[in-house]
Amino acid sequence: MALIACTNKGCMKTSNALFDEGTKEVICQECGQPIANVSEAMKRVLKSSGQVVRSNERKAFLLHCRACRANREVVLDQNNDTICKVCFGPIAITPSFKLAMEEAGSGFERVDTSEAKTATKVATKKTTKKGKVKRKKSE
Repeated sequence: MALIACTNKGCMKTSNALFDEGTKEVICQECGQPIANVSEAMKRVLKSSGQVVRSNERKAFLLHCRACRANREVVLDQNNDTICKVCFGPIAITPSFKLAMEEAGSGFERVDTSEAKTATKVATKKTTKKGKVKRKKSE
């Protein structure tokens, strides 16, 4: 753990500062402000020792979507079926798990998939095995 003295007026305390990889700044844990005049070598030490700012954007209920082949959030469609939030593929869960998710407060976002399905049907084109687009002959 690297202790760094804060240079901000009003704080001036020593703390285990964290390196913010997005802004490339060192952040004081006492006041939350960036610390000035920290060398690049010290920033590399903080990064290699794991003293980095981490986001708290973890999702509680991610389920595996077979269509996406990844863990995704679950939403409800207009028929109260659970679907993937990204590709709208069906995800089967038990009624007790659905109830547990609702009680945990995560809630379900509602998505109208009728518009999304018609939009994808219009945008698709038929292609041959070689990747060429089939065209209809006009008479």
